Amino acid sequence: MDHSETINFASENYAGVQSDMMQALLDANKGHARSYGNDEYTLEAANLIRESFGADAEVYFTFNGTGANNFGLASITNKYHSIFCSDVAHLYVDESTAPETFVGCRIFVIPSESGKITAEELRVSIKRSGDIHHPQPKVVSLTQPTEYGTVYTIDELKAIKAICVDNNMLLHVDGARYFNAAISLGTTLKEMTTDVGIDVLTLGGTKAGMMFGEAVIFFNKDQSEGYKYNLKRSMQLASKNRFIAAQFTAMLTDNIWHRLATHTNNLAKEFERRIVEVPSVKVVHPVETNAVFIKMSPALHEKMQQHAHFYYWNDLKEEVRLVFSFDNTIEEIDRFIKQLDQYSSDLN
Repeated sequence: MDHSETINFASENYAGVQSDMMQALLDANKGHARSYGNDEYTLEAANLIRESFGADAEVYFTFNGTGANNFGLASITNKYHSIFCSDVAHLYVDESTAPETFVGCRIFVIPSESGKITAEELRVSIKRSGDIHHPQPKVVSLTQPTEYGTVYTIDELKAIKAICVDNNMLLHVDGARYFNAAISLGTTLKEMTTDVGIDVLTLGGTKAGMMFGEAVIFFNKDQSEGYKYNLKRSMQLASKNRFIAAQFTAMLTDNIWHRLATHTNNLAKEFERRIVEVPSVKVVHPVETNAVFIKMSPALHEKMQQHAHFYYWNDLKEEVRLVFSFDNTIEEIDRFIKQLDQYSSDLN
């Protein structure tokens, strides 16, 4: 296989570093700066995040998404608490036993539809508060956008937040592709976060085009005394933190995040528009951000692996996932659809 010609629709993690992010790294790579987040780059990035979200929040930076989720959740829970999330949440399905090991809470899963839980399903799942024999409900963790690329509306978020308030619980959001959700909703970062009442947000950087790095934003500062200690304990405190922070400053300057997320969302919609003309496959979930899920036979999937990286998300349902990165193009979609159409005809 000529890897230079292979199309990547598997994951943003396959992509390189977006040029503005790489330039930010190069610019930060001059001279010396104080370590462990005590540098001017970190201060600038944190202030810019506060400004972008319109909140006097505590901001910390981490290496990766699993570490960010576990650091954030461990900072607002005790080991006798429980966390509620969807049955397909990354926290539950794709973070090994990290939450159980580091956070130490019981995780309860809620049935989802295209990745989303409903307020009513959440309401009936919260039980036995005050019962010494039962884990105590503490956090609802949502993925925005979901693992299926679908997006919670502002009203849906507010309804879930209301249940959290009624049950004295906190709302955490895993936002690995949070910028894509904002573009889909047509809202500001403040409107979909601060105004909703989200307590903790994991703001993704890696999948948005950074080399590495996520931000954890605590809007609820009631337990802020312990945040910095949990960051160190979770092994997410970067000694050269400026290199994570500088990328976030670049991402939030001149609305670069807006441009990149718009591009990847638009690619997904264009792919959806064209794929419906191929009779051998079928789109199986709403396309709302930069991911498309289609039903594809194993034979067709195997053939297409000669030309493109993408994989089965659910083998039993023959669902494949395609994700669009900042460096994907319309031309790649053209090539993919053309090849798919040819193989579909051959197999039929």
